[in-house]
Amino acid sequence: MSKGALVWPLLALLAALVVRRWLDVVEVRGHSMTPALQPGDRLLVARVARPRVGDVVLAADPRAPHRELVKRITDVTPVGITLRGDNRARSTDARTFGALPRSAVRWRVVGRYWPPGRAGRVAPSAISHPAGGGAGGTLARARIGVD
Repeated sequence: MSKGALVWPLLALLAALVVRRWLDVVEVRGHSMTPALQPGDRLLVARVARPRVGDVVLAADPRAPHRELVKRITDVTPVGITLRGDNRARSTDARTFGALPRSAVRWRVVGRYWPPGRAGRVAPSAISHPAGGGAGGTLARARIGVD
């Protein structure tokens, strides 16, 4: 076997490992972000550099840190980031657990790749998020693949 036959597969493996550090895929498992996101939607996510209001992000669930939530950023302050679900009646979000530290927000949704008929950019919310109110269900996210 030649050197070249070994180098290219090793370079491909190294590139895949580097990309996995900055990009990942997830599947939506709940209703808190409907209509923008539906259960079963599969999303491409990227590491968050600077979170901005309106971004759909994945964040550690403060009630169960091994889980992650998919929510929209509604406020960014020096103290923390406020996350809300688009579907207010079915979302457990900042109305329940308050603002999260910036370090809790790990990934930003880049786009949806499944199902094919809904593939593309995730639309910005047209829903306002006034303070207060009750909370319903939560939207957990499940990683597809291995970390």
